[in-house]
Order: sequence, then C-alpha cells, then structure tokens
Amino acid sequence: MKSLYPLLCNYYITTRCNARCTFCNIHRHQGNDAVTDNVMTNLEDLHRLGISFIDFTGGEPLLHRDLTLFLQKAKSLRMRTTITTNTLLYPQKAKQLKGLIDFLHFSMDAPNAADHNAIRGVSCFDHVMQSIDIAKSIGEKPDLLYTITEENKHHLSEMISIAQKHRLILIVNPVFSYFGNENASIEMLKELQDHKHTPYVYINRGIIKFMIDGGNCIEKPRCRSVKTTIVISEDNYLLLPCYHHSQQKILIDGNLPELWKSQDVRKAESMQGRHTFCKNCSISCYFDPSFVHTIDQYFWLSQLSKVKYTFDKYIR
Repeated sequence: MKSLYPLLCNYYITTRCNARCTFCNIHRHQGNDAVTDNVMTNLEDLHRLGISFIDFTGGEPLLHRDLTLFLQKAKSLRMRTTITTNTLLYPQKAKQLKGLIDFLHFSMDAPNAADHNAIRGVSCFDHVMQSIDIAKSIGEKPDLLYTITEENKHHLSEMISIAQKHRLILIVNPVFSYFGNENASIEMLKELQDHKHTPYVYINRGIIKFMIDGGNCIEKPRCRSVKTTIVISEDNYLLLPCYHHSQQKILIDGNLPELWKSQDVRKAESMQGRHTFCKNCSISCYFDPSFVHTIDQYFWLSQLSKVKYTFDKYIR
C-alpha cells in the first residue's frame, strides 16, 4: 500500500482568542482548549509518524495554560516548533517560553497603534513593540508576521523600515480567500515580487507566483494537504482534508497512527485538491509544504525564498 509521509502538524490547541481580527472568524466560535493528556499522547504519535514541524495554533496559543509543557515535549521529540501570537500575553510568558520556539511570530499589521489596533479589534500594538524588546533582550529572534490586505498594503514601506530597524524578518503574508475575504489582488502580488531581494523581508515567491497563476487547479491539483499536513482540532479530531474546508472529523482517541493508515485518510488523500471548494485555493499553510512533493517552479521559488530567510535571519 502507498505510504504517507506527513511533514507538518497544525495543532489547534485552543479556539479561544483575546483579539477580534477583521480577517479571521475563530473568535466567533465557542472557545475551548485541548485536553493536555490528549495533546501529550498525540505528540508521541506524531513523532512516530515522522512529523518534523509542529505549529501550535488557535485561537491565541498563549491562552492555553499548558503550552510550555507541549513545547517542551515537542522539543524533546526533536520537532521544530512554531507559534504565532498577538503578543497580548507574551511579556508575562516570555521567560518560560525562551528557547522552546524555533519560529516565533509576532502578528503586526500596521506600523502605528491606531491602524494595527483597528485591524486586531483590541489594543495590542504597544504589546507588540514591548514584546520585540523583551524577546531581543532574552536572546530570541521573533519574526513580524504582516498579513497584507488591500486595506493595509499602503503600510508596506513603513513595516519594512520597522523590521530593518530591529533586524527582524518581516514575513509578508498575502490574505487568501476565506471567511469572506478575497484573495490578494494580482496587482498587489506583483508589487510584492519587487521585494524579493529586500533585506529582512520574507515573501514566499512560490506562493506569490502560485496565487498570480490562479491557485489550485482541481483538474490537475497542486495541493497535497492530506499527504503533507496533519490537522488536529482542539477537541481531538483529525480534520480532513484541511482545517479551513474540513469535510470529515475523525475522533483520534489515542489512535492516531492507525487512523493515518486508514481508508478514510487514503480516500481523503486521493481527493486532495479535487473538491469544488479547492478550485483556485491558495492557502499558504497547505501549499508551502505541498510544494516539496513536486519539483517545479513553485518548489524552486519557495526554496529560494527560504534560503534568503535563513541568510537574513542568521547571517546578514
């Protein structure tokens, strides 16, 4: 039988959030946290399945009281860890999180308090700036995650200046079609391509080109969301084919390795990228790992972007 080789786990450890971002709807859900014992068991099983990267996400992941425990466990299993936070809780948790997060992302969508807070729906700009200072003071190198939309794209130059001033990477993440959002315009995407060599700016050139080309084609899908990415919900379900278009929820109940070999997962794999809702999809958290599985222009553009990220972050 054909084997699956997942690369990444997107683990939704909470659906609680202390922000009200205009481009996200998770705060409208009834907020719940993952049960700690379930997470710890699943981490062991994810390791057995060969997972290399784990993104503890939500919601706001710092709201889960046992996040530090999860990170420690993942690191002990030699997984690379990712956290994206709105930073409201980072100043008080920074020391206990030190050294446990390989890719620490601070969400920042405008260079001033009025615009950033309007997008985030809460007053958090000052927390971002304070968190940058705290993180740097304890030897952390956070990235600034800038979700760029038509409404805030005029801030790009100022956002680059802030990143360069602090010698931190600005990850420019074009908004994708979901929750009533429209995909980033072709014009904006082409403008972003002009910054492919700008110091301390990371744009995934593979994703940008893929979006310009129209995204996923259901007749010849580029998506490998099931093959590459395990998605686990806060209530301990395996979500197929992805979080954003979940069509099937399978209770894990300590049975993840067996579930991953099941016919349900094989069927979902055969349909990845072929559903009606997959047409023109370009959700980066699934296509970035998907690009690894076929060597084409998107693969190479994505890899070149990662080389630049590494140079800017660790060498420049």
